[in-house]
Parts: sequence; C-alpha cells; structure tokens
Amino acid sequence: MDSQILLEQLYKLEWLLRRYYFYSLRQNGPMATPHRGQGRILALLKIKPEISQKELSTILDIRAQSLGELLVKLEKAGYITRKQSEEDRRVMEIKLTEAGRRAAESAVDDNEGEELFGCLNEKEQEILSKYIGRLIEHLEKILSQESAGKDYCRRAGVIHRGFDLRDFEASMKRGLFGRGSPKDFPED
Repeated sequence: MDSQILLEQLYKLEWLLRRYYFYSLRQNGPMATPHRGQGRILALLKIKPEISQKELSTILDIRAQSLGELLVKLEKAGYITRKQSEEDRRVMEIKLTEAGRRAAESAVDDNEGEELFGCLNEKEQEILSKYIGRLIEHLEKILSQESAGKDYCRRAGVIHRGFDLRDFEASMKRGLFGRGSPKDFPED
C-alpha cells in the first residue's frame, strides 16, 4: 500500500476528530470533554481542588494568558474562585466550587470513546490500539533524535510534557508538583 494514502487518511482522520470534538462541544457545552479547554481544567481541579495559577499553567503546559482567559470563563460560570494568596500577594489561588465539582463530575465521561469506536468490535479496537501505539512509539523515537528543538526548549527553561490525568495523579502521589518552575522537573 502507498504510504502517501495512509498519511492522507491520517490527516483526514485528524480533521474529522476535530469536527467531532466541536460537534461534542455544541451538544454538551464547554465541559464536553476532560481533555481540552475548560473541561481539562475542571478535571485537574477535581483531583486537586486548590492550586496556584502558576502551578496550573505549568502542569497543563499552557501559557499564562491562555489559562487566564479560560479561568475568567470558569469564574463567571461559578465553577471556580480566584483570590490572591495571603502568604504571597503575587500568587493567585484557584479553588473549585461545589458547582465546579458537579460540572467536573459530569464532564468526565468514562464511556467517551464508545460512540466513536462503536463501529469496531473489541478485537479490531485492540489491533488499532497496537498500531497506533507503534506509530506513537516510532514518532517519539524520531522526534527524540531531533535535537535542535529540544535543545532550544531546554535553554529556554521549558520542558514540554503532555498532560494526562492519570500521569498527573501518579505525579501528585510522587510529589512532583508544587515545587516551583518547570526547571525543577527531572530531565527526560
């Protein structure tokens, strides 16, 4: 099979997944998914109901300005409160409200992929998962060999880490968060 056809299929799948995400937003509102936007923030706050804005920005790997916009929306909706820390006036503390907790509960849908993958039986899903896993592993290997971007990020003091709630929960247990800047994280 021509690898160009496979690549085009992946691009089309990516485009359709984005459309599906926006369809889900239209159907369920901004809390439609715990993996993006406001739903992502609420999902994290469900795990750690009180956190500094800087720490939240670091964990989510999101610019402070972008995070600020999302927090304003969540605050207006009554899902969070923000106030200056009494210990350090430069620190903004974010707290999940009861309404925010309820919204986070409704946003986390353990059956999220059932509609999407319902056209595949269990065996087909397992095979697809293995193929996707191999592609991810291969791309990570290629990109880990590419040093210019990684070196630039390290010189700038930024260590990019993808965000996954399971990884966050495990890191919380190991005490990796709440230590300050991204420079405090161990090297890959």
